[in-house]
Amino acid sequence: MLETLLTPKNHQLIGQLITLSENEPEQSKSVHAEIEKLIATRKIPVLGITGTGGSGKSSLVDELVRRYLLDFQDKTIAIVSVDPSKRKTGGALLGDRIRMNSIDNPRVYMRSLATRQSNLALSKYVQESIDICKAAGFDLIIVETSGIGQSDTEIVEHSDVSLYVMTSEYGAATQLEKIDMLDFADMIAINKFDKKGSLDALRDVKKQYKRNHNLWETPDDKLPIYGTIASQFNDTGTNLLYVRLMEKLVEKTNLTNLLPTNFTAIIGTKTLENYNPETATASYVIPPSRVRYLAEIAENAEKYDKFVLKQCEIARKMYQLNGVIAQLRADIGKTRIDVTQSPLTPEGGITDATIIQLPYSKKQIFIDRKQFPIVEGGMYSYLKTPPLGAGGLVMVSGTITDASGRTLSGQ
Repeated sequence: MLETLLTPKNHQLIGQLITLSENEPEQSKSVHAEIEKLIATRKIPVLGITGTGGSGKSSLVDELVRRYLLDFQDKTIAIVSVDPSKRKTGGALLGDRIRMNSIDNPRVYMRSLATRQSNLALSKYVQESIDICKAAGFDLIIVETSGIGQSDTEIVEHSDVSLYVMTSEYGAATQLEKIDMLDFADMIAINKFDKKGSLDALRDVKKQYKRNHNLWETPDDKLPIYGTIASQFNDTGTNLLYVRLMEKLVEKTNLTNLLPTNFTAIIGTKTLENYNPETATASYVIPPSRVRYLAEIAENAEKYDKFVLKQCEIARKMYQLNGVIAQLRADIGKTRIDVTQSPLTPEGGITDATIIQLPYSKKQIFIDRKQFPIVEGGMYSYLKTPPLGAGGLVMVSGTITDASGRTLSGQ
């Protein structure tokens, strides 16, 4: 009965069986016994894709799936993508499908899995998931791991052909000695090949590959190492990688129906054969040297705003100094500035927190049309909203107090 129900189109049943394997491994043993009988006579190729975190594995998988659907009009494909679980929270983002723009197709099934344990690149139920997809009868299965370290090679145990995805940002060339997948991967893709240093990285990786596999006499263009730009439409390097991957799958599994004859006819055999990553030029909407041009515009605008504010502050201080100089010149020869003639009087627009020195000749001051006695030579402040610790004359709810808090009644 399971054989008739489990088909590539029955995505719901496939998902339920994978969930059962993850959550109830003991109860699913009987189901998996039947699944093993189904896949015993079937040969379904598995492509394993692994690489460092942030190398663009999901974007590259999306591009490979797009080319597969274009190449074969009747074949199906399943994608099992694994994301790491965080040690602190136990949760997994399962964000690989964010990059998948070509999976909205009835011939494509995708399932995301969490490792459910830290420091692992694969879920321990990934083999059960692969077996279920094989039993469903998919023509090709792609397994994508989470980001791995230098010593992780687990994907080789679950795949017929393995692809290692990296970028040019691996550090010094000596770091390549530590990457185990350079020994075991069937193919290597240096993604984000439009970045600086990619050609140097391609040369260094090829040298390391030759040392690891004792291929000293093999020409560089015959090594299974390709520069790809997954973010670029119809990238020739990605096209070449897809063709070579399908040819490698046919070589490993003897399934000649996977030869990418239609795709090579569409792209053009000469285009692939004449491709040289060292002379190839990428087409850019924005050249790499101008990627930050919008940020540069914003930074220049921000710098100009700061310059204007600084100039305004300088102009404000100069205006204040000119006002003080003008006031002093007007009162040359006087021992004290007469408050009744000064613009600092209440009638002249006394401001909040303005402190004034009253002359000896004045015995009272008018504030809000009320007279208040003053002490000769005293320093007083007229505050509409008094701060803590304010001194001098302070208005508090319509009452004038002195520095000691004594209420001064108007006359």
